[in-house]
Amino acid sequence: MSTERLAQLQELLAEDPKDNFVRYAIALEHKRRGAMDEAANGLEAVLHDDPKYIAAYYQLALILADLGRGPEAVHVCEIGSLQCITSGDRKARAELLELKNALSGDDD
Repeated sequence: MSTERLAQLQELLAEDPKDNFVRYAIALEHKRRGAMDEAANGLEAVLHDDPKYIAAYYQLALILADLGRGPEAVHVCEIGSLQCITSGDRKARAELLELKNALSGDDD
């Protein structure tokens, strides 16, 4: 089923290569399948093209942490939390800061 879902998402992307929602969904499908490098690359591409795609920051940070790239994961949380200030997304900012603290080992 996972391969079928990925194929469907790739068909949608072929129709509109700039659809960041589909690109995000493809990255999450890669994550679900354990293809963490592909997932990270996909999310990085989404954020490169649309830095305001807030959900991608959290997922990218989780993936980077899973890949043993903790300092990069913390940096992604910081950048994402700043983007949340710009967009006014308090909930996402709180989640990113909580993840950052967990990754950093901070208790505050």
